[in-house]
Amino acid sequence: MRFGIGQPVTRKEDPRFLTGRGRYVADLDLARQGHAVFIFSAHAHARIRAIDKSAAEQIPGVFAVLTGEDWAADGLGTLDPEVMAEDMGGPKGYRTKRPPLVRDRVRYVGERVAVVIAATEALARDAAEAVSVDYEVLPGVARAEDAVRPGAALVHDDAADNTSFTMRMGNADAVDAAFARAYHVTRLSLYNNRLTAVTMEPRGCLAEYDPGTRRYTLYSSTQNVHGARQILAHQILHVPESRIRVVARDVGGGFGMKGNVYPEEAIVVWAARRVGRPVKWIPSRSEALLGDYQGRDQHVNAELVLDADGKFLALRWTGSHNVGAYIEGAGAIPILFSLKLASTVYDIPAVAVTAAPRPSTSWSASSIGRRARCASIRPSCARRT
Repeated sequence: MRFGIGQPVTRKEDPRFLTGRGRYVADLDLARQGHAVFIFSAHAHARIRAIDKSAAEQIPGVFAVLTGEDWAADGLGTLDPEVMAEDMGGPKGYRTKRPPLVRDRVRYVGERVAVVIAATEALARDAAEAVSVDYEVLPGVARAEDAVRPGAALVHDDAADNTSFTMRMGNADAVDAAFARAYHVTRLSLYNNRLTAVTMEPRGCLAEYDPGTRRYTLYSSTQNVHGARQILAHQILHVPESRIRVVARDVGGGFGMKGNVYPEEAIVVWAARRVGRPVKWIPSRSEALLGDYQGRDQHVNAELVLDADGKFLALRWTGSHNVGAYIEGAGAIPILFSLKLASTVYDIPAVAVTAAPRPSTSWSASSIGRRARCASIRPSCARRT
């Protein structure tokens, strides 16, 4: 069968990559383009008292210094969660609304506060040093268990107790019955640390706007061109999708990290229209680590029930998931799958798993103990690199 499923597919792209002829965002340039450099928050939690951009705006070759006030004045939107627990039949949660450029309060280290557009990247970096941000530093926390303690600083004032959403799956009654007849119960605490992809090609983007056709073109190191177009059209610019074209040439690694829309992509598209010229952004590795989406940061307490022959009878665990200051794109999906795949490939008759604010205790030895508690997932106030 010449074209049947399972036939080998010969790679065609290798000669181009091996000879250095790949085309990444950093390799693309457009006539009259400006270069963007962002000012990132150095604080996990702070109120912005004022932003003084006057000195930077006076530097020759600086086209614009834009802030959250400019974003709001142009009536642009926010980056909202694509899916939440309630969209999958779960309880209603708190939906964050993330402005690509924050106006009044930063909620994690690396939040975008302002952007400088200049004739060269070096000039934009120099001008960014001339922008002064007056912060009132507020209490912040980095760990999920600290975020849920009484009196902890709220990430969002209207998200009570820093609660984001709750997910539960399984049959708790069947698990309780298995515990009642258990010969042995093994308990274990597991922690998956926070991480990010650190792709060989950092994220980057280049946007242009044609005032004649009122069409936008975005070149981006993205894994999701159609999703990016949809979000930019409906959530950010409030224009038909037909007016936006998203192009991904070669993408030097993604691993899921480049699957969602980032503030920089939304901002360069807007900035290209605002300054009347293409705008390009290529980050340093440090800037990429500040801004790239992160994963894991999960603490699970698990209980496995066995009979006298060592056969699995039931599994129960509660997991604390740090979803960060904002729910990013499909950020609820990894938590959903951590519940759905809890039993992995084993035949376990009864399973009850819960995404909870924090495990009720830490276990490192085998014993028989009390029933685990159920509660909510909590975000933290800070994002660390």
